[in-house]
Amino acid sequence: MPKNPSADQQEVHFFFSKSKATHEEAGKCFITLFARLSLEIPASGKQGGASENKTIWVDIEEVASERATSKMKKMPDSIERYKISKELFWELHKISQRCPEELYYITPLSYLHDYRDR
Repeated sequence: MPKNPSADQQEVHFFFSKSKATHEEAGKCFITLFARLSLEIPASGKQGGASENKTIWVDIEEVASERATSKMKKMPDSIERYKISKELFWELHKISQRCPEELYYITPLSYLHDYRDR
């Protein structure tokens, strides 16, 4: 017989977000990199309620274009958000503590998609 989850066992969604933007300021070109690990906790009770979002880790780096690595320059300008597993979320959190700059370049595979048939 299935059990009903208690009110304190809410479903939590885990997200990894990253972005790259290139912009010009006072005639000088800059690259901005951003990465964030966050949780989304759906509102309890009524349908359509606002979810609670909690940022667990965030990092932003702005680099003058002439000082940027070729890897930074080759990345396309983009904003990406990935729904990831709890396990991957905490592994990325560990990486963020040791070498946070690596998270700018990671593209996680979604557990929501089956990649075996490719």
